[in-house]
Amino acid sequence: MVAVRLRCARCETEVHGSFEPPLSRLSVAQQVFAVRFLLARGNLKELERVEGVAYQTLRGQLDEIVAQLLAQSRPQSGVFAGLRRGELNAEEALRLLESAASREDDKGGNRDG
Repeated sequence: MVAVRLRCARCETEVHGSFEPPLSRLSVAQQVFAVRFLLARGNLKELERVEGVAYQTLRGQLDEIVAQLLAQSRPQSGVFAGLRRGELNAEEALRLLESAASREDDKGGNRDG
């Protein structure tokens, strides 16, 4: 779902367009992780203690979410920057670029259909 109208309850200003919150583009599992991470106040060590999951596993999940959000904001440049900084390997970068291209194709199809 995509919001098409936003309205301020206080001043009743309305904005029309297509609004898709970045976190809504994450998988359900990634959204659940993001909520758990925030409830742990961004502390992976605390999340490790509470969830009983290895720190490296949690770190990998967080890195995947960050990479995906970067790719969403600037699909190609975000992925290439992640590659340069060593935050992504070639396989992850390819997956993110293909995912971004697929989303763009879907958007284009929705406009025409």
